[in-house]
Amino acid sequence: MTQKKSDPLSHSAEEAEEWRSTRIENAPPDLYDPSKPRLGRRESEPHAAEVTYLRDVLTTNFPKGRALWDLHHYFIASKGVFKGKKIDLQLDVSFFKELTISFAIPSYDATMYEGKIPDMGINVLSKSTWREDISEIVETCKDLSIPVYAVFSPYLVTSKRYAPPFLRVYILQDDGSYKQEDLRAITIEEGGSIDEPQILDLSDKLPFRLGLMRLKQQFLGGKPLFRLILIDPLELRVLPTRREREVAEGEKKAEEAKKELQEYRDKFGELR
Repeated sequence: MTQKKSDPLSHSAEEAEEWRSTRIENAPPDLYDPSKPRLGRRESEPHAAEVTYLRDVLTTNFPKGRALWDLHHYFIASKGVFKGKKIDLQLDVSFFKELTISFAIPSYDATMYEGKIPDMGINVLSKSTWREDISEIVETCKDLSIPVYAVFSPYLVTSKRYAPPFLRVYILQDDGSYKQEDLRAITIEEGGSIDEPQILDLSDKLPFRLGLMRLKQQFLGGKPLFRLILIDPLELRVLPTRREREVAEGEKKAEEAKKELQEYRDKFGELR
């Protein structure tokens, strides 16, 4: 997750101070300085690409839902150390299975939508904020009772303990605690077949399963690149992007036209 600026259009400096969460005491500090401006929107091309990819797949395959990307999310905490206070939760991607917002928004304020929380939050780990993503933000998501929170590394941005392939998913339990599941293996090579045992099945909470793809392209210095993929809950297929779906539909129509032409030729002979 990249560091994001506060939203001055909707919230005052005093309110922003109220939302600021505290870091888990034993977590080492992140390496960014929030007082200094960042050069560019994202830290790297892979980080930007994976956030864009996930939002594309979610939007394409779940038209009744809403996928938000790169936004501040404002909630009133119902439990935990910030119970009753406003919280600013920063997520790279959030997914609501059923949420209708017909217009574009500058940030997500749950008080405007009956307190609705996302069914899933995702952060793509980055060099500057990965420590916060797997410590403090986990606790905040748990206090908000977000059903699923996931983090993954697109390439090596963390310590060796979390070196990719690495996907960690926190799943809310009935007692309000999080169950942690890790995937440290490749589910599929780009262009290859799915290795079914290397899938995290979340179909009891979400309309898809999760896996990791190793991409053909590499990062600077020959480092491997990885992608969080969404897998159909019933079939062994990766859910497509909008472009992939359009290409598949075009190929299907071309095949149907070819079949119809052959049937005509079989019945009436060659066209003159």
